[in-house]
Amino acid sequence: MRFNKQELETLATQPSSKFEKEGVLYIRERQEGFFRKTERRDNKKDKKRLRNLSCVGGTSKVNLERWCRLRGNLLFYFKSKDPWSEPTGLVVLEQCLVRIDPPMATTPITADGHFPFYLVFDGGLCQSLAAPSESERSSWIDAIRAASYEGIRSELHTLRQCIERRRTHKPNIDLHMWRIQRTHSIDLSELPLCEVALACDNLLCDGHGRPPNPTLVIDVYMPSVKIWVQYGRTEIIEKSSNPGFLCTICFRSSDGLCGDSRIRFTAFDVRERVSHTAIPLGSAVVLLSAIQDSSRLRIPLMSSVQNTIGFLTVSAWSLEAEDRGSSTEHTPCRLPHHNPQVFSHRRSQSLPPRLGAKMRLPSQAELKLLYASPYVQTYRFHSGLGGDICAHELMAENKLCFSFPQQLLNVWIHQEKELLQEVAGMGEFREPWHSRQLELLDRHLHLLRLYSQARENLQAHKGSLFKPSSRKWDRSLEFAPVNLHLQRMWVHNDTLNKAGFYDWMTVGAFTAHSHKSKNGGLIKLVQQLKESPSRTSCNYQISTKISMAHDAIQAIKQLRKDVVEAMVNLMRLAKEKQTIGMLPICDEMIKKTRILLGLWDPGLVEEALNFIEEHKLAVNDDSGVCDDFSLDSNERPSLVLSPFKRITQQLTLDLKSPDLDDFATPCTPRNADDLWKSTHHVSEKNSLLNTSEGVKSLCSNMQTPDESNFVIFPDCDDNSRAVDDVLNSEQKVDQNDSGRMFLDTHVMCSSPSANYYKPTDEPEPWDLTQLNIEASVMCLVSKVKFLCGRCGSPAVRLRQSQKVSSYVPVNTNQSSNDNVTEAVKKVVKNGNKFTDGLDLNKIVDWAAELRPSMRKLRQAMDGLLKTARLTHSVFRVQEEPKAAQRVCNVRYRRDVCFSQALTSLVAALMTRLWCHKPDPAFVTCLSSLGPLASFEGLLSYHGSEIDMWGDMSIAIEDLRTVMFVLTRSPSPTSSDPQPVPKVTGSRNGLTVSLPVPDALYSLIPNRQNITFNVTPVFFNIGINERATIAESIGATRTQERSNVDNYERLNEYFLRYKKLNMPQTPLYNGRASSSAAQMRPLPNLMEDLKVSVACGKSKNVDVLHLAAQICRQMRGLRFTSCKSAKDRTGMAVTLEQCQILVDEYHLAEHEFQRALDCIRSEGCRRENTWKNMNVRKYAFNSLQLLSLPKLYRPPAGTYGSART
Repeated sequence: MRFNKQELETLATQPSSKFEKEGVLYIRERQEGFFRKTERRDNKKDKKRLRNLSCVGGTSKVNLERWCRLRGNLLFYFKSKDPWSEPTGLVVLEQCLVRIDPPMATTPITADGHFPFYLVFDGGLCQSLAAPSESERSSWIDAIRAASYEGIRSELHTLRQCIERRRTHKPNIDLHMWRIQRTHSIDLSELPLCEVALACDNLLCDGHGRPPNPTLVIDVYMPSVKIWVQYGRTEIIEKSSNPGFLCTICFRSSDGLCGDSRIRFTAFDVRERVSHTAIPLGSAVVLLSAIQDSSRLRIPLMSSVQNTIGFLTVSAWSLEAEDRGSSTEHTPCRLPHHNPQVFSHRRSQSLPPRLGAKMRLPSQAELKLLYASPYVQTYRFHSGLGGDICAHELMAENKLCFSFPQQLLNVWIHQEKELLQEVAGMGEFREPWHSRQLELLDRHLHLLRLYSQARENLQAHKGSLFKPSSRKWDRSLEFAPVNLHLQRMWVHNDTLNKAGFYDWMTVGAFTAHSHKSKNGGLIKLVQQLKESPSRTSCNYQISTKISMAHDAIQAIKQLRKDVVEAMVNLMRLAKEKQTIGMLPICDEMIKKTRILLGLWDPGLVEEALNFIEEHKLAVNDDSGVCDDFSLDSNERPSLVLSPFKRITQQLTLDLKSPDLDDFATPCTPRNADDLWKSTHHVSEKNSLLNTSEGVKSLCSNMQTPDESNFVIFPDCDDNSRAVDDVLNSEQKVDQNDSGRMFLDTHVMCSSPSANYYKPTDEPEPWDLTQLNIEASVMCLVSKVKFLCGRCGSPAVRLRQSQKVSSYVPVNTNQSSNDNVTEAVKKVVKNGNKFTDGLDLNKIVDWAAELRPSMRKLRQAMDGLLKTARLTHSVFRVQEEPKAAQRVCNVRYRRDVCFSQALTSLVAALMTRLWCHKPDPAFVTCLSSLGPLASFEGLLSYHGSEIDMWGDMSIAIEDLRTVMFVLTRSPSPTSSDPQPVPKVTGSRNGLTVSLPVPDALYSLIPNRQNITFNVTPVFFNIGINERATIAESIGATRTQERSNVDNYERLNEYFLRYKKLNMPQTPLYNGRASSSAAQMRPLPNLMEDLKVSVACGKSKNVDVLHLAAQICRQMRGLRFTSCKSAKDRTGMAVTLEQCQILVDEYHLAEHEFQRALDCIRSEGCRRENTWKNMNVRKYAFNSLQLLSLPKLYRPPAGTYGSART
């Protein structure tokens, strides 16, 4: 045991009042040894004597009379029985028992006049002691037993049990726990019974004349369970006998309160803020009805001995629901004009004002459709104009956090299946390309397994609706954003007669935390991919061909869909025998056909077909596998299959069509299509591609480094399909009439036989595919012209000829386009074989006459797409495996980050559409140029946060490619209460359909579908100690260039926004404000931002503040992020809230810092730290606190070194 001898000597010689017991004891010690030698050398120093003392051991022992003193668990003994002698040693009374009977191995003390007792230590050591009397022995035994740590802990436990018994066995609980026990959450549409502001005056000072640090705790007595529930508390005010608290308390009937409820106000003096060590000063108990009946109530605070220690003033006001009239203004939200009188009084230092008017609280009932677990905190601040500012702060969890990424994963899973089917459709190649095929298949199977596992993990998630920052490294939930919350503030200034909502989406950085690397993030990885192909010209050419083929496939799919939609419209008009509108549809089809025929370079197609012919193995049966194909007794592939056949067998089963093919066959009746569907469903149900575990069993040469991070969940069927509801009504009309579904775009996009070749199919030559399309178009257009021309419309035929001849080819392949145009002209002018022999009088069903030509055109377009997919897969097999693997890794990481970013953006858009009053100006902004999304980052360009910044930059940039569509949504019902956005498309062309309520839909001009893209801007400034290091070594230039680039994008948006002539912020009460704090105009803010991003100032947070003001004035969406959206984000959001109070609601300047500290210490952001880490403290240490800008520092007692 290590100890400081000098400190022990000082401790042993302190006054008797500091010792629990002292007196004479007989201590058994050795007769010989260091103890005796030291005792005889009196001329040596005391420290030498203490060092050589030994009181246990030896063979010959004596009982020495010593003066002993007990303090805590230390028993000191001195040189002799004289109290003034020198201390000689001590015994540490831990892990020992006190006994009167001696242990078996110890010789008992038998001297007369000695009353022995023994200290038996763990391990067998024993120390013999004796007292001069029996009473003295009993006293020493009791003192020693109570001296150990275990004894003190036992006493503490006993005292706690005594306290619990005095509470009638019911512990005191807080409001949050009370609501959990009652399975109750706040209903934001509920009006509180009343809201109260609190103040104290004449609080007593301590004995030294120092004023207290007061805080108030409000308890409510629940008679049903006979306990006091802590309903709320105020902030701590330093050194004040007359405090006026900023936090207010809302009493709600849903918590079981009524007029007879007893409310207890207890004042505490906080002696230490970090641990909240406080002593009670006094309390007062009143009925809630007394508070409601009197708008201002002053009551004495009584101490435990019934002395008055001060007074409490309770100012109460009632709330009314806001009149939701025809006004569609978002900010400000004005009170009715029939009551122009404003009741407000200048606030004194000690007493809040008496309110004479009821406050109108806007309903937030729509929030419960999109959010859960709301947390509300209310405040009342002092306005510089003499009135008061009421602020309600809210934080809630978004319900889309785990559900929306599942839709994105469905899209990516479907795309990986498409690529797998492309590779399977090629058939098996000879070496050396056979191994390349296997690597390509394994790569897609690996991705398919990762996506499927991630989807199953999200589906299996239970509990809270947000991903806490403590799980940001958990790969099972990596597609969900970290700590996604809505931060909302509602502010009302009664003097200005102004109110408004302000929203922030707080979310962790969009990054792949589980991909531990220090490579600069996605922004560096994408740049490396762009530069790497230039090293080898061959690989560069292959990469270019792959990109061209992929783009062509996407274009062909879209054009095929457009042409089929045009044919649906033609079919509807033909059924009704309406010639008006048929010729323009034909013009559009000719235009689309020209583009379709000009998409491909025939040389690439021929190169791919020659490659297949040269390297493909011969296939003998119709199953897509070779002669050694066989099944075991369980109808599973036998071990004789090659790896390629073993993997692709499941795919070939899906690609193999029954005898009655699907809708692509010209004469398929509807019941045959049902047969196909049922067969395909059975095959798909048993397919191994529907679950991550099934995909894992197909992987042959796959190595998964992070495989241990995944948990295999039970099987889950994959019902993901391409969603296309554009022509539902037209399809139903045509299906009911003809019983055929070859014009169903939904089935067309998901049918294997319409999109891929089978391994046994012979690819159609490219020139034959072109001729089939040209002939089909000529035949269809000729019949339409015939029908329209025989119906007596020569003028229409003339305009048709002029329109056709006026088209300019869009792409290359001029000869094909000219052929189509000349053929159509010839048809119109002279007639041709397609219309020879037709008699209009004998044609009863126009639709039946056009249907064969439409089928042929559909088949020809399907053949074009199949050939394009085949060409794409051939070039992908030729790609260098290492380069392909790098692309695959980057794409997966990009998907993870993009999923987090798009989920957050969709959550913000849905909040704006559903949880705000319908705003015509915002609708105009959506339809004209799309909304602005301003992302504020607080990441440091140093260490691991460089990767986070790089990931987040690319993820935000990718948001520009997403198309958003507003669709009408009826009012939510009990069966489907939540409006859900839908995702369609592919990785490079996503479309998100956002449902909007009827109230907003009515503002859309002409009730048309609004499509828009979001303009995202990302400004990042580091503020912590890592940012200090990065700036000191000059490593932030990349971040500064990014901020400049984002300013340029913001400026372009501003110039377009300015052309809309949107209304500026309305005047207060119809008159201009005389305050200097009035909001500045947008052009001035843009100029200041331009200067700020270019100045290179250290920790230039002015960039963030200016960007936030610009975004709010242009009705944009606000996002604030740091690594976990917890600590730095909390400082940034609370600072912006207080700046809004100053700029728009005239918060008094001397109240700014106090209001900021109050919101940070008692508001929603501190609750957010508890939700994430179970610690109600911001994770800043002393070093970090000094490095933060002054306005970003939390108040004392709210931070501490904690896990972030």
